[in-house]
Amino acid sequence: MKMLIKRNLLLFFRDRANVFFSMLAVIIAIVLYILFLADLMVGAVAGGMTDATPEQVRLIISGMILSGTIAMATISSCLNATARIVIDRDDVAKDFFVSPISRTKLMFGYVISSGMIGFIMSGIALVTTIIYLSISGGALPSLADLGLLLLTLILSVSSANSMMFLIASLVKSRNAFGSLGSLVGTLIGFLTGVYIPIGQLPNGVSWLVRLFPTSHAASMFRQILAGNALYDLRAPAEFVNEINTFFGVTFDFGAFTTTFLFSAIFLLGSSVVFYIVGLFLVKKVNLIQG
Repeated sequence: MKMLIKRNLLLFFRDRANVFFSMLAVIIAIVLYILFLADLMVGAVAGGMTDATPEQVRLIISGMILSGTIAMATISSCLNATARIVIDRDDVAKDFFVSPISRTKLMFGYVISSGMIGFIMSGIALVTTIIYLSISGGALPSLADLGLLLLTLILSVSSANSMMFLIASLVKSRNAFGSLGSLVGTLIGFLTGVYIPIGQLPNGVSWLVRLFPTSHAASMFRQILAGNALYDLRAPAEFVNEINTFFGVTFDFGAFTTTFLFSAIFLLGSSVVFYIVGLFLVKKVNLIQG
């Protein structure tokens, strides 16, 4: 299994085009934010922050949006990493299946390698975001916040990796997987509130966002990277709550408002469910046979 993990890592990172396209959706989102969305969002929010400077407002909005791009990176990188399952099914599956390694260990090899790739790529996005926010005038995260960011990154990658593993186990052709990747790359920016704030989405779509695990990862990143700066401005509590709901810092389910702990449990639970279903399909339904 160790050799399979090493092989998958080398195949991914040696393919520079694959590395680039795994982050393409994130790059597009950042470019759109810088060129088009930043001024619109700052203008929409600044009115409620009478004591804040434009730079402070822009810093908060940047934290909101870039937190979403980190969550996007977990999905896009894990999606491209798990493509190896589909590729190997066509090319070398029969060789693997006649080897001594069990199918369960084989799948764990794919899961671990794609999770490591997702962690590395989204970790780069996280570090880049921290550097950008600090250069823009924000404070560097404390040791406690760094620990929470690491926890959020692990849970986010685990949840995204489990979803992509389940999908890769179901999709049987490269063309179908490629089309799926294009669809995911388009939708993920909306589901994480990067292209359009969650508060501007129709009610039915916003419910979908609130139930999507990666949206909770974005929420957790926002609470750490932007939430503290927002509360430091000492804006009216009602306005802070509106901003939290508008940008997806927290989600409302009726009278219940999500917390960092709730989102963490939600991500962990989704990871367990998706992994169990994926492994069940692999072992019982034999969807990865060559």
